[in-house]
Amino acid sequence: MQSSKEILDLLTKAKDMRLNIAIFSVAIVILYCSSKGLVTIDSVSETVLRGLTFITSVRLVYGVIGLIYSYFQKRQEEKEKLAKAAEEAKNAESNSLKSREKIRSAFETLDIFQLYIIQELKRQNHVQVKKGASLFTLKSFNIIYTPAVGERYESASLTAVAKDILENELWRRFDELKFNALVRFFEGIQPEDAKHFQEFLAKESINTKRYNSHRGGSQYYDNERVFSNYSNSIIFAQPQRSYTYIIDPRAKEAIETVFKEKAEEVNG
Repeated sequence: MQSSKEILDLLTKAKDMRLNIAIFSVAIVILYCSSKGLVTIDSVSETVLRGLTFITSVRLVYGVIGLIYSYFQKRQEEKEKLAKAAEEAKNAESNSLKSREKIRSAFETLDIFQLYIIQELKRQNHVQVKKGASLFTLKSFNIIYTPAVGERYESASLTAVAKDILENELWRRFDELKFNALVRFFEGIQPEDAKHFQEFLAKESINTKRYNSHRGGSQYYDNERVFSNYSNSIIFAQPQRSYTYIIDPRAKEAIETVFKEKAEEVNG
């Protein structure tokens, strides 16, 4: 009796579904055979078998309910997972569009030095850029990245987004971006520097150095000090030849716009 009770207690703790099915099946077969007189079992064994049948049947029903619950729970989790993935994809797309628009808008605010770097990057994939405010600003706008960094210069390239924006939107408007930046520059330039640029109203190129035969050397004009500060900008056509500065067509147009009265005076 005690042995049967221990077996029953042990089996009630069995959680394996296949084991419970096996116990239930064997108990049912033995009880069926006993009822038909095919086997003989005592009353204690019959009680144990009936107890096993009841316990395992409960466990089987519980297991089936658990499977059904797990199935629907899994379906719900998958549904929530898909909804979360869709939401994340939507947010990622929204953030990508915002980032793209921010970069596109940044192009409208670039100055004459920054646009010069962009202009050079149209000709080649990498350019050497001196460390400074222009480089820092372009990197902060995510317009360029620098795969190689040196002590004074960095090798700059367009980011994938900036390159796509330029190719699909802004290269065809680049002259307009240059003109707007040049107008902003000439509107804020100091009068003593402006007079040197106004010389381009009557000329396409200006040489800032001449050979002085009397002194046996070279002489620099005052405009060399000014022009050299903007040699690497969109003001001048590239490449430059020695100390001869050739005005960029858009720059001359901006000078004529900003210094309209002086332009009218020069043109009569």
